[in-house]
Amino acid sequence: MVTGSYDKTLRLWDLETGVVLKKMEGHTSEVRALAVSRDGQIIASGDEGGRLITWHGETGESLTQPIKAHSEQITSLDFSPDGTVLATGSRDWTTKFWCTKTWQMQGEEIDCGDYVHCVRYSPSGELLVIATTKVIQIYNSGTRERVASLEGHIVGINLSLAWTPDGTRLLSAGSSSDPTIREWDTLTWEQVGHPWRGHTYSINAIAVHPAGTLVASASSDNHVRLWRLSDRRTIAIFQHSSPLKCVTFSADGKYILSGGEDNRISEGAAKGFHAKILTITRARDACITGDLSTAEELLTQDIHTDANDYTSYAHRSFVLSRKHDWDHALEDAIKSISIQPSSTGFISKGIALCGQGHIREAGIAFDVTSMFTNQDSKSNHFLLLIKAIALFSVDQHDEAMLLIKELAAACPTTDLLGCRLVETYLRVQLGIKAFDSARHDEAADHFTVAVNSGAFSSKYIHLIYEDLTVLFGWDIESLCLTAHQKRCRAFLSAGKPDEALEAHQYMMDTIDESAKASCLDWSNEFKERRSALAAQDDRILGAEIPGQEQDGYDTEPNFFHGMHQHPGRLKRLRLAMTRSPRSAPPPATASAPGPGPAPTHAPPTTTPPVAVPTTITAWLGNLFTRPPHHAAPPVVDDPFAQGKERNAAAGAPGKDPDIVPYEDQDLDTTQPDPNTQQQQQAVAVHIDPGEHRGGKSCVCC
Repeated sequence: MVTGSYDKTLRLWDLETGVVLKKMEGHTSEVRALAVSRDGQIIASGDEGGRLITWHGETGESLTQPIKAHSEQITSLDFSPDGTVLATGSRDWTTKFWCTKTWQMQGEEIDCGDYVHCVRYSPSGELLVIATTKVIQIYNSGTRERVASLEGHIVGINLSLAWTPDGTRLLSAGSSSDPTIREWDTLTWEQVGHPWRGHTYSINAIAVHPAGTLVASASSDNHVRLWRLSDRRTIAIFQHSSPLKCVTFSADGKYILSGGEDNRISEGAAKGFHAKILTITRARDACITGDLSTAEELLTQDIHTDANDYTSYAHRSFVLSRKHDWDHALEDAIKSISIQPSSTGFISKGIALCGQGHIREAGIAFDVTSMFTNQDSKSNHFLLLIKAIALFSVDQHDEAMLLIKELAAACPTTDLLGCRLVETYLRVQLGIKAFDSARHDEAADHFTVAVNSGAFSSKYIHLIYEDLTVLFGWDIESLCLTAHQKRCRAFLSAGKPDEALEAHQYMMDTIDESAKASCLDWSNEFKERRSALAAQDDRILGAEIPGQEQDGYDTEPNFFHGMHQHPGRLKRLRLAMTRSPRSAPPPATASAPGPGPAPTHAPPTTTPPVAVPTTITAWLGNLFTRPPHHAAPPVVDDPFAQGKERNAAAGAPGKDPDIVPYEDQDLDTTQPDPNTQQQQQAVAVHIDPGEHRGGKSCVCC
């Protein structure tokens, strides 16, 4: 964590211990703005006098001398998502852009026509939003042309901005004349819903949780409010002793950090604020890590403590279902409902009944669950996803996949990401089943759909849908890598080394650096196997062809027998063969220079915006929360002398009606792309022991 202060210094902190790692000096006036690049390698700070200094993100050492960037106070800084540009906003009415390699101005400045209070790049980097006193301006970050303009907080000042991680919403915060948060649809730039009310004075900063489910706001009314994005309700409040200037979430989303005029940075646990939605128990952690015995033991203890604890009965039913102890799971579910009917109880009953194979009765239980969702569309949507998963788990594959497709088509704006995730996971399971049954082409098709689904648009998807891990034990975090690797292997086992190589390249272009490092050994082994298979194919094509006559190719069916099942080999065979076998092959044509085609099975270049579900846990009830604190047959080289005679002697089959003659073959193998409510007063924990002694802690990142 890094903080800046009116005492002209910055400080680099160890967030775990609260110890200052580095005091950073260089400013000659109050530090008013601070930003950290997405990769954490660069810190930028701006001061009252318009000077800009950059620092190393890990050591805190200065990278530049003070740069006179503006003639007036720098009010806001933001790095582009790729880290190549820093945008600076100022009270001199301009926004400027700086190359992070040379720290020279990049292009012309933007004359904003008023004080600039906040600048923010969109998550994709395509847009830059600038909040001035009266207008919110939206620019194309590449051309720097204005594409939209909002009046924003008409009776107040537009003080702060924040994007949701998926880029579908922009939030703005107003001054004391309009101390509200307003939500904007970034496709239409129309306001969504009513203003978020609760603060009584200027809202100086807003931040969105990395998972896109929570919003934190810091105000001069001495409060930090924690909001639930789905229904715009305050679910917790932090009390400070003085006006607040900044707020942010920790990178892992577990903590809220805020600072103000009391010379302190305060820390609060973000997860604990679901206390009215999910009971904080150790059982959830045990479920997530797969320690089901511990989870069962903990819930049994709760039941022994309170025999009428219907929630613990339902939770234990979930655990027993994951252990496939269906009879006892159903007993617990029925017991829970007998004590107190609830959504959690009926969900547990539906899952247990599915496990027993009672599909009709399970469907009734899921239907009854909808009576407890208060007609909330997101809750009903998630309930149907659970129903689809439960059906799939008892081999009702077609019904499950149909339900997901119908749900996505009927409610595209409710939780499209959830539908994509569930379909992706189920596709991977279908692919594994097909692969294990040696249906390699079918397996490759399933894995291709999975990697092209768009389910991995958020790096925090395993947190957003953590309840699926609790209920079904899904390993969502490694799902992307699993789908890619199994797709590569399926193509290889189908005898398609070219497609396998394309799939591997696409995987390496898609996954992050940590995933690449984790699969290095697998990747090297895969490339060796792929090269061996390609070499086998080349040896087939390099051998003399049986049945060859001097006047041309008169190939016996036995040679081509089964080749129609391997279009990749047929493609290379076509390139190798001519009607005059003794002449030299024609020279290969070189492709034009350029970036090259996209991977054959690459996903669409754009993905529709999705609404991230945030009311899942609200209707699941008190569902355990974490504590706060056939490889191809070997090819044998054969000179094939007297091929015709030996084929005949071996009793080779006659002409196969399933074999299409060479002249009629369509050898283009390119595949088309597949398509709670009660607020709680939270106590902040101060970790800053007055280190910024000369003034206010105004900024934190």
